[in-house]
Amino acid sequence: MGMMVAKTPRIDVFIGRDGDAWRMYSAPNSWRTPFLLYMDDRGDVFPVGRPEVADLDQFMWDTDSPFERRSTADGGIEIRAEGRSAVTLTVWLRELIERGRA
Repeated sequence: MGMMVAKTPRIDVFIGRDGDAWRMYSAPNSWRTPFLLYMDDRGDVFPVGRPEVADLDQFMWDTDSPFERRSTADGGIEIRAEGRSAVTLTVWLRELIERGRA
């Protein structure tokens, strides 16, 4: 009998402009959480709210959740988080999706 190995959730997404709106792209190895129901087969979500870097930084700081991010000149953002930080990030991403659908 083989040993069971726990997988650490990892989120790797890019949120960028798509015309006048915003789209979230998920990397192929990114965790597909059950409540991100709006993802298409490729892991994209459209539309989403405009990503606010300061809001993301504050949210992740307040929850003691280390992560990596890289911003683009036009307001886009790439975000990577693992483990508990990935779980925390899903809360922020869900709110971003809900703002895009409002």
